[in-house]
Amino acid sequence: MLVIGLFIALILVEASLFMVGSAAPLSTIKSGVLLVFLFGCPALLVGGLLVIRQPWIALVAVMYSTVALALDLATIIQEASQAAPRTAVLTLTLASSLLNFLIMIFGVRCALTVESDEKPPEDRRPNLPFPASF
Repeated sequence: MLVIGLFIALILVEASLFMVGSAAPLSTIKSGVLLVFLFGCPALLVGGLLVIRQPWIALVAVMYSTVALALDLATIIQEASQAAPRTAVLTLTLASSLLNFLIMIFGVRCALTVESDEKPPEDRRPNLPFPASF
């Protein structure tokens, strides 16, 4: 699936962005939450897409990418408004934004086209004749 490849690329871009580092050090709790959001959630979504293969997991990936794209856009605006913006941070954040946007597009497509292993429930209504046929 294309979405899985996009998530793997996103994890690599986020790892590169994390290596570049932010200007302000974070507290332990904030750093832990950031690491879970940047690496834990995408890894769980990749595992879910591979193992579960249900349409709702693709929609969860779309929701994750929507939030991540909003955070990326806020980071771009914040970095670009500084007196001396860091080009590495801007470039990696733009790449992350593009990947999140692509995950949103292809995730919805994946959710609409994935075939579930479950069969729909059988129709148990009686087959009555149409009233005009009497």
